[in-house]
Amino acid sequence: MTVFFKKILHNNWPLILAGGVPCFILFLIYLAQGVFPFGDSSLLTVDLGQQYVDFYTYYRNTLLGDPTSFFYSFSKAIGGDMIGLWAYYLTSPFNLILLLFPARLITLGITVLTLTKISLAGLSFGILLKKAFNGKGLYLATFSTSYALMGYTIVNQLNIMWLDGLIFLPLVILGIEKLVFEKRGLFYTVFLALMLIANYYIAYMICLFSILYFIFRLTAFQFPSKTTVKEKVIFLSKQLARFSWHSLLGGGLASILLVPTFHALLDSKASYSDFSFEWKFAFPIQEMISKLYIGAFNFDQMPDGYPNLFIGSLALICFVSFLFSRAFPIRERLMAFLIVLFLVVSMDLKAFNIVWHGFQYPIWYPYRFSFVLCFFMILNGYRAFIKLERLSIPGMLLVVVSTTVAAFYMLKHPFDFVYHEQIILTSLFIAIVTFLLIVKPKYTLWLPFLLFLVSAVEMGINAQLDLSRLSYVSNSEFLEYRREFAPVIDHIKEKDNGFYRVEKTFLRSKNDSFQFDYPSVTHFSSTFEKEVPTLFGNLGFPVGNGFIAYSNATLATDALFGIKYYVAENNALYEKSQDDLVDPATGQTPLAKNKVTELTQKNNPTNLTQLQLTIMATKPDLRSYSKLTNTDRMTTFKNQNALSIAYGVDKDILKVKELTNQPVQLQENILRALSPNEKKRYFTPIAFNSTVYQNITPNNQYPNPTFFKQIANNKATIDFQFTPQTNDAYYLTLGPSVKEEDATFYLNGKKLSQYKTYRDTLILNVANQQKDQTVTITVELKKESLWLEQFQLYHFDTTAFEKIVTNLKENELNIEKFGNTYFKGTATITDENKILMTTIPYSKGWRVSIDGKTVSTTKVLNSLLAVPITKGTHKIDISYQTPYFKIGLLISFISLILLVLTNWLFHRGKRHKHF
Repeated sequence: MTVFFKKILHNNWPLILAGGVPCFILFLIYLAQGVFPFGDSSLLTVDLGQQYVDFYTYYRNTLLGDPTSFFYSFSKAIGGDMIGLWAYYLTSPFNLILLLFPARLITLGITVLTLTKISLAGLSFGILLKKAFNGKGLYLATFSTSYALMGYTIVNQLNIMWLDGLIFLPLVILGIEKLVFEKRGLFYTVFLALMLIANYYIAYMICLFSILYFIFRLTAFQFPSKTTVKEKVIFLSKQLARFSWHSLLGGGLASILLVPTFHALLDSKASYSDFSFEWKFAFPIQEMISKLYIGAFNFDQMPDGYPNLFIGSLALICFVSFLFSRAFPIRERLMAFLIVLFLVVSMDLKAFNIVWHGFQYPIWYPYRFSFVLCFFMILNGYRAFIKLERLSIPGMLLVVVSTTVAAFYMLKHPFDFVYHEQIILTSLFIAIVTFLLIVKPKYTLWLPFLLFLVSAVEMGINAQLDLSRLSYVSNSEFLEYRREFAPVIDHIKEKDNGFYRVEKTFLRSKNDSFQFDYPSVTHFSSTFEKEVPTLFGNLGFPVGNGFIAYSNATLATDALFGIKYYVAENNALYEKSQDDLVDPATGQTPLAKNKVTELTQKNNPTNLTQLQLTIMATKPDLRSYSKLTNTDRMTTFKNQNALSIAYGVDKDILKVKELTNQPVQLQENILRALSPNEKKRYFTPIAFNSTVYQNITPNNQYPNPTFFKQIANNKATIDFQFTPQTNDAYYLTLGPSVKEEDATFYLNGKKLSQYKTYRDTLILNVANQQKDQTVTITVELKKESLWLEQFQLYHFDTTAFEKIVTNLKENELNIEKFGNTYFKGTATITDENKILMTTIPYSKGWRVSIDGKTVSTTKVLNSLLAVPITKGTHKIDISYQTPYFKIGLLISFISLILLVLTNWLFHRGKRHKHF
């Protein structure tokens, strides 16, 4: 066994270094930064902390607990197809590493996964160099380290699912090398399929680049001197046919995932695609020079920056040498220059840039395809280095002049992410590498080690600078949130094993429902179906492309969408009395108050106290709900009016149309459709009893008044006061033009919490159970003027609404069995001309049968699933099958057979030729 390992080490030590050194460098950086378990830091930042960590917990729960949630989950907003989310975030084969870590150590699992992926990126690049370009020794490890730790990798390591592209790209390119020069396409097909499965989004970019690389490598093909033009055309045609065929087979193998994902994309990410082309440059193209410097990154570069192009001094100098090297045919070098030029222009020209990003401008993380340019430069830099005897005098002068000109440009046009020290440090590394390339022929013994060391240090410094400019969630903060919130959710599940939705007034991320495995509404992902955020935006909630924050609910939306439980921060605002907590199962008091508290203490023996809840909503409506349990920080409420997942309603609901920026009117229309025989108004606009101005001049044009400061830079406030005449709920609407930077709102002297990002008119809950108590809404101006768009107060008739709820409960689905993909139960419909309306998003995948007969589905509010139903008691069966999943499976199976046949015919042809 020892001899076996020694043989492996002897033959493959460059590859071991190629994968091991990048991992070791990052490990040292994480150690220095105190990343858990070496400190209290973590890698959770931006989307990794707000999305991916929750999805990875869901990933574990699916594979280890309930596999049906692979297809559908009610943790995704009010419900959603999951295959698109899996294809974008979770289908990397390397995610299996996460199964080795319990949920409470998920942050450690993410750290190990990140190190593993970056290590494998270096390894795969080393394999490409060894197999296709005769790479060996420390030089192979040097360029592989430059690839694994290039600026793109470091800056985007938080987008951990994109790192698969860095692993599979060299293997796909190795497949093209085998296809072009050995006529073998199996390797290319397999790894193209694996990349498409691992992350179709980055794979799309790799596919575009593969076309360019295939053309590039054809220019390197050497024909015998007497080859005719006809023979060349035939040869190139066969190569193109072979490349096209194996590309199709690769896509076909991945169809089991791609076909249903494509269908899902039509309703989600692809629905935001923009097919209009702007023939404008995003920035002066010479400004890309700034990204070639060490540490050329800060937080502002994430939402809207320049392409990440740092590849290190050695790779950069050697690539320039490639363009001038006579060791390569001029047609090959010219094609390389044209490809680089095209890629550079693609990053700057908006029309090309949007094509590379799937016809959708990226929100944050711009120029996501820059890794293909970096790969191309590093690869050809290595090819040039191997054939470079020494850097010539003209080459040296070119490097010196270019470095000097670039440095003067950077000093004259400063960038906020490149300091003078970085310019000096980068110039120093270029000078060292230039010197080593000049003396290359004389010092062959120690030069490989020195170049390797210099490059590793340079890439390590860049990684350290880049990573130090981000802020991260502390590991203890993440863990304490889990310790506090998980027992609360577990306690709800113990008390109630039915189907319901849970919401919160606070927020860690908009995907807590995935982290703790419960149905909810709040959600954020790039694969979120467009109709659901549109509906909730029209109902008065903060939404955007890909997210919903369920922070602006009314009693009506809570009931209709089945929000049965609320968890809120402990706050006197929600107290209506000092009564003991009530057990909803028995109606008796007191509930064993300390049960949840004991659970949190058991899971939190150190009794940490640094956790600060981020409040998402102020919700006086909780006074109308029953209190169940509380801990030191959280109180759980039960909504007695929450409805089932489906209930019978009048056909008038089909006539209700979506309204934009009229959330109260839309909710009013819905309630009237649910009670067509009642001639009532549920939301009634009312005036404030008084308005008090301080340093303010108003124009009094309600509901869209404008206020002006009388004295600039002095405090300016408006107090709007009213006294509720009932214990009903009261709501305030506020237009989307009013943002956090414009004004601060207070409710009875306390800051009114509101989710910051919104694009539609909001509904704010300002009073409940406060009869004869004066309510004061204070608005403090932050600017010289303020336009309070859609600023209107409403009284909600709770008594009339509860009559609707009583009627709907008589017609609701009594669920007997349910899962992620099905509901079974009975419903008693009391009247004719009814619709069984669900709060499940409409999808072609849902099938509904009533009394054993399949019925046609329809849409309510352009987004919710519904079916017609007759009077009487009915057996209801609602089930889900992922659309086009079976078709995708069939295509993959056929492609596998064709690939086997193609490979068999190739080898059969070789045997016949041999004989």
